[in-house]
Amino acid sequence: MRASFVVSLVSLLLAFPLAAQNSNKKIRKAPGELAARVGNAVGWRRDVETALREAKQNGKRVFWYVPSVARSPMDRKPEIDRYLRGGPFSWPSTIELLRTHFVPVAEVPKGALQEKYELLRNRYIEPGYLVLDGDGKVVSKVDQVTSFHPEWFEAPLRRLAKVGSEDLGEAALREAWAAYRGGDRGLAVTLADAVLAKKPADGIAAEAHWLAGAALCRDGLRSDAIARWQLLSTALPEQPLAWKAALECEGHGPFVHGFEDYLPLPSAVLSTDPTDGSRAAGIYSEAELWQRSVAFLVSMDDGDGVVRDSIYDFGGSDGLPNVYAAVTCLVGEALLCATDEKGGALPLPAPLRARVEAMLQRILANVRNDSWVALSDRDEILWARTYALRFLAAWQARRSADAEAMRPLLLRGVGALLALQPETGVWFHEYGNPFAIATALQALHGAKLAGVDVPQENIDRGLRALAMNRTAEGAFTYGHTENGKPRASLEAAAGRMPLCELGLFLFGASDESKLRASIDVGHRHHGLLAAVRKYDDHADRLGYGGFFFWFDMLARTDATLQLTDQATRVPLLKAQRQLVLELPEFDGCFVDSHELGRAYGTAMALLCLHGTREAR
Repeated sequence: MRASFVVSLVSLLLAFPLAAQNSNKKIRKAPGELAARVGNAVGWRRDVETALREAKQNGKRVFWYVPSVARSPMDRKPEIDRYLRGGPFSWPSTIELLRTHFVPVAEVPKGALQEKYELLRNRYIEPGYLVLDGDGKVVSKVDQVTSFHPEWFEAPLRRLAKVGSEDLGEAALREAWAAYRGGDRGLAVTLADAVLAKKPADGIAAEAHWLAGAALCRDGLRSDAIARWQLLSTALPEQPLAWKAALECEGHGPFVHGFEDYLPLPSAVLSTDPTDGSRAAGIYSEAELWQRSVAFLVSMDDGDGVVRDSIYDFGGSDGLPNVYAAVTCLVGEALLCATDEKGGALPLPAPLRARVEAMLQRILANVRNDSWVALSDRDEILWARTYALRFLAAWQARRSADAEAMRPLLLRGVGALLALQPETGVWFHEYGNPFAIATALQALHGAKLAGVDVPQENIDRGLRALAMNRTAEGAFTYGHTENGKPRASLEAAAGRMPLCELGLFLFGASDESKLRASIDVGHRHHGLLAAVRKYDDHADRLGYGGFFFWFDMLARTDATLQLTDQATRVPLLKAQRQLVLELPEFDGCFVDSHELGRAYGTAMALLCLHGTREAR
């Protein structure tokens, strides 16, 4: 059987010709006329100086929205600005709160203003806000806000203004909101429509339409949600929620990208002022994190088993389908972990488990063929191929009854990945680099464990290419070393070292002492990675960026699992586990770079938690 398996693999390799890398053109459309109005109902003052004068005169405080800071390394500044304007600054009660009790202003700080309030690159990571008294003294300072919820956003501001909290939404829609928050979104739509049938005031009607669309969207009925939001934007074009609906329909809004929701939050979240953006450590048990994160992941399915929240387009807009496929496969692997109770997974409620199973089947159906990937793209297709292979290997490992059904899919996945390897052995995404090579090798090793014979010549080419990038100290270069000796510092390479060393180790080209050393360096310099976690581009002098955070965290987890000495392995897993448990957002999900998205961050965090379960 193995001989025929290898023959089949060779024939599959010929079916995936290697094309030249294609365009990396980024197509970033601006919002339409109605969508561009989001956030305008707040009534922003012209600048901070003007707002302070008014606040001094009226005895109010200034609410200063900081969309960005001068010289910020953030790449997608317009996008995160839209998320805030289309999220909290479009919510009726938040608008009323800001207009009534504060003097709102939106200004990008520069020069003396930036220095005075220490709103500096790498010290204040947008988006965020400051609350100032009339004399300009800072009352509150919040940055790194990457999750949105009206109650969470309003709670600290209501305490400052000494006004009571309000239930979510219009009173006429409380029952519909209760159904949404309880998970019965079909009932939420029915109840919202019942309110609309009574022909309520425009503000209530707008909220009812918005709620119905939100419920449909989270149930995987994206086209129905869009139709409902389009009806809202057409019927009530002067309502702020209509502007938000238009933004979401165009794919620019925070809700469709998973940064905003309206689920119940514990009192510990609502009673605590933000100290580190939207992060909230120590609020949830591990079981609660699994349930909340898994529920979020299944709600991000567009109904066809694809998660499309990411806007990562560094390899060009034509690569987005491959980004979606890669993220979806990581989500699938995390969901497999969530259902693997024999492997130590925490139990999920039966209704949630049923939704997980349905989504897993849809993902598997996508992986079975290439209709969901962009075959002409050569910038991001590597991730679609490697993570699909990881997903298939994880399926076989956790569901032995499906082993025979998985074999041809694994074989096909190996063939697709090997077809991306040039003669140099240097796998690439947007460029050839050691972490792409190591990721491919790790995926192929998983396939070998699943019973697929991978041609040794391909493995050897990959190992030689990877080793070319390793310095004598064990650091790996960022890009592939084509000529001369590799040059990289341990400090700059700390994040990628465990992954790259693991790629060598899995095929006998490294040893356990070197693997352990790479893990130690990763932990020692973890702070460098964490400091830029919420930037969407290279942000410091060493080239670290937020999009490396969970990528490197999972690699460090995977590398640690290969250590054979339990006395060494378990403390390292415990330290890794603690890092993950400190990072949930206030709703129990996870994120690093907003560009990669919360589905990606949440899936990676769950994979890390599952990988460190030995240290519970």
